Amino acid sequence: MIKRGVMTLALLFGLLPLAASAAATYFSEKAQFIRFEQYTSGTLAMWRMPSPGTSTFPGGNCTALIIPGSTTMSNRFMALYLYAKTENINYFVYYDTSNCQVISFGLDG
Repeated sequence: MIKRGVMTLALLFGLLPLAASAAATYFSEKAQFIRFEQYTSGTLAMWRMPSPGTSTFPGGNCTALIIPGSTTMSNRFMALYLYAKTENINYFVYYDTSNCQVISFGLDG
């Protein structure tokens, strides 16, 4: 039940903005290559491991991805990521390669 609810929230978050972005790219992977940084403004940044600040995300040149929006949206992403890590399943992200902002995210499987 929880798994289904998390996937539903992820799908509801991202389907509409994806159509509006022409520079979107996609990646899917196990939840083990990311470092998070939450700023006092509420913005959540994802840094690519093993070398945060120099390692780039698949499909683009971004060294960090920003989850735009409210703290609630950041919390949703963190919950989804931690669930993927706990269950050892892939998560996916669509992001805009021109501004390195996450457009959509969800779970595979």
